[in-house]
Amino acid sequence: MTSNTSSPRYFFSLDAIRGLAALIVVLCHWQFYFYKDQTLQTKPLEELGLPLYPYLSIFYNHAFYAVDLFFLLSGFIFFWFYADKIADRKTPFSNFMCYRLTRLYPVHFITLLSLIVLQYMMVSMNGHTFIIQNNDTYHFLLNLFVIHSWGFESTPALNGFNGPSWSVSVELLLYLMFFLISWKKLHHNKGFLLAIVVAGAVIQHFYSMIGQGIYSFFLGGLTYYFYAWLIKRRNIHRITTIVTITAVALWMVVLTEYAFSYVRDFSLLLMKKVLPGKDDTFDMALYSLSRNTFFRTIISPVTILTLALSETIRGSLKVKWAMVLGNASYALYLLHFPLMVALFIGIDTIGISREVFHSPFALLFFYSVLIPLSILTHYYFELPLQEIFRKRLLRKPAPGLVTVVNNQITT
Repeated sequence: MTSNTSSPRYFFSLDAIRGLAALIVVLCHWQFYFYKDQTLQTKPLEELGLPLYPYLSIFYNHAFYAVDLFFLLSGFIFFWFYADKIADRKTPFSNFMCYRLTRLYPVHFITLLSLIVLQYMMVSMNGHTFIIQNNDTYHFLLNLFVIHSWGFESTPALNGFNGPSWSVSVELLLYLMFFLISWKKLHHNKGFLLAIVVAGAVIQHFYSMIGQGIYSFFLGGLTYYFYAWLIKRRNIHRITTIVTITAVALWMVVLTEYAFSYVRDFSLLLMKKVLPGKDDTFDMALYSLSRNTFFRTIISPVTILTLALSETIRGSLKVKWAMVLGNASYALYLLHFPLMVALFIGIDTIGISREVFHSPFALLFFYSVLIPLSILTHYYFELPLQEIFRKRLLRKPAPGLVTVVNNQITT
């Protein structure tokens, strides 16, 4: 016997966790202020004097997982919200791309333009750009068409202008792949999706950005289908409890391992027995690969599954600040880099010592500006422009769905 439990209309917790992930990415990028000529990292993070590093080192060192979470969340949400609608021809390509581009493009465009001015000022004052290279006409055009991380750039990871927007470019590529797969009605073929995930892992070896996106996005889709299968089980409450306990246990292992390194030490010792003759560099690289793969493939999906199941059976936890932060997460993610450059230029212009970036108060000040600015940008720039363009461009407007798409499906 199966239950008649259905998924909620909106996953508040998944949006909230997206906002927290964006804040972690911002924290990680604070290290840019301490690179040599704001271009090259010459010291390990623990020697840079990052604010509150002893307490926040896990976030400084592992923000990679936060970006990965963006793709995973997008995959889960898109397979939940869009896949069947596309397959049933209820959402045509023009409408789908209208929704996606009107969501992605406005903030991407204004941050792209802002970096032209800011990097020009940076070069004029310091003789070099702030972190990001390749700020030329060719890479501007790639950024303008949001294809700057599709392999056309001169050097991978040096795609010009607003560096963090690489994930936006990859996300757009994923949307096209997702639409084609759903249009061809292959989205329910779990073996096919699993093959794409494996292909993403292979591609990541050659082109990390696209490979990372493919791997996590379609893993998010598989996570959704596992969730959809679970909520139809008769004992869904017991299943949710088991999944939640599993997630908590996994996170306890993550945190204690980060503090005490017992898993790493045991793994390295075991590798010496199993793979004798390999040097320490090889062993450490193999351990890091295994750890990263386990986190991305098991811990992150189980965490999302826990949140989704909890909302399904217990109802949504509507914490207003978390909802607002989640809605503004895309603006927060794209605005933080130009704001970092502007702050650096401002500090130099005023004549304040760059040592100020070591202070936790400087970091707190940055967040106190970035978060309200992102919220204002979302509600008073993004949403009004989305409404204007969607009214003009949508072939068949669906007002009842706009709110869900605006608030839930972000990158």
